[in-house]
Amino acid sequence: MSPWTRRTFLGGVSAASVAAFLASCSDSPPPTSGNGGGGGGGGGGGSLEWWDHFGGLQNLHREWAAQEGERIGTAITYSYNEPGRATEALQLANQSNSLPDVYSNLLGLPLPALVDAGWVHPLELSDEAMDRLPEGSFVEGLTMLDGVIYGLPAFTDKQYIACTWYNSEIAEEVGFEPPHSYDEMREALRAIADHGEYAPMTIALGSAGRMGEQINDLAQAGGFPGFEGMRYDTGEYAYDHDTYINAIELYKEISDNGWLLPGTNSLQIPDARGRFAAGNIGFHIDGPYSPGGVRSLNEDFLPSMAVAGMLTPEGEDVVATRGARGSDWLISGTTDNPEAASALIETFTRDDYQTALAVGMDQPPLNLDVVADADVIEPWAWLVEEFQQRVFRAPQAQVRNVEVGEALALEQPVSPALGDIIQGYLGGDISDLRQQLIDLNDAHNRMRDSAIERAADEGANVSRSDWEFPDWERGVDYTY
Repeated sequence: MSPWTRRTFLGGVSAASVAAFLASCSDSPPPTSGNGGGGGGGGGGGSLEWWDHFGGLQNLHREWAAQEGERIGTAITYSYNEPGRATEALQLANQSNSLPDVYSNLLGLPLPALVDAGWVHPLELSDEAMDRLPEGSFVEGLTMLDGVIYGLPAFTDKQYIACTWYNSEIAEEVGFEPPHSYDEMREALRAIADHGEYAPMTIALGSAGRMGEQINDLAQAGGFPGFEGMRYDTGEYAYDHDTYINAIELYKEISDNGWLLPGTNSLQIPDARGRFAAGNIGFHIDGPYSPGGVRSLNEDFLPSMAVAGMLTPEGEDVVATRGARGSDWLISGTTDNPEAASALIETFTRDDYQTALAVGMDQPPLNLDVVADADVIEPWAWLVEEFQQRVFRAPQAQVRNVEVGEALALEQPVSPALGDIIQGYLGGDISDLRQQLIDLNDAHNRMRDSAIERAADEGANVSRSDWEFPDWERGVDYTY
């Protein structure tokens, strides 16, 4: 079986047809109830299997499994899966009726589809655990349905991805200030190039998905009135907006000027991060999880890491918008030990676990209050504070109308995607960038309209207007 991505898993699988799809590629049909037997690792009621894809947290989670397994009286076996293989691993486990009892969610399907297909079991949390969580942690349509909780967010939604990490020692030696505008970034890169001893910059240009994420962030910070190409006010796709053009052109100029480390075009995420961690590169655009990844590669480099937030065209204050976090931690619908599985996930709400997440310097924890007392590098702590001030809650169609999930589950992958277009433009294979982005709009709009029509034919109450939020305001948390 070839590896699956979240998008290919999504393609063509509706909330109404997921169960039939799963049955067609499994020796046994999907469960019809939360306690349908045979769950992975739950056999005998005295053990749990726990899988996730959080590479920077492997050591923490192995130790946590041993510690908390002893405390709750259940043997817990922890396994890590590379993100690129985690979805396929879960699919194969489902085919053999051996899903892990607790797993991190990379399935790419809306929560209603997962519930209908029997992939998940309700999560039981104590009142004490609920009181520990930030207000608004559970949202109908994302982590709960009809008031029943199915998943726990692992991290905060207050974060962005296109963080400008730089080597503070190179900055001091070359003599540049932390850049905030596009022009300041150009000046800093030019100064490093003129100095001649270091490579100015590297990025994970070989990862189309990561390139798309970064440009989506930069466009929004530059003033795009939406996210991932879709306008919040009209629900229409507008990848050809000037904010997208400007952000991509910045990357193009950096590439054309020879400011990228040779070979950057093929670098995947760990490769680019590893090159930066070696200490001879000025800049690396990466997420908040960069220090956690760097620590596993070259811990001695951590004191040299600094961050300038996210670039904006003229150095304006960053304004970012993100939707409520979905279900990161799920319990298998086939578990034989749902009580112990809930008990394990409940430990993730405790301050000691949340603090340990912060110390790992991956994505910021759900409870941001613990960061102040956590043993982290100062730039990471500053970045988390920046997120709290600059990231606002976005409107989400599936929150306002849970039946939108029926259409989302039907959406097909669009190819070429934004990241593919960025790679093609920087590599010289695409000459008319704006036309490519217009074509991308058309492809996304057709895909959405088709998914809505098919979902409506299956009985879902959903229309294009569900994605329209004309009352949305930039820099304000959206309320329904």
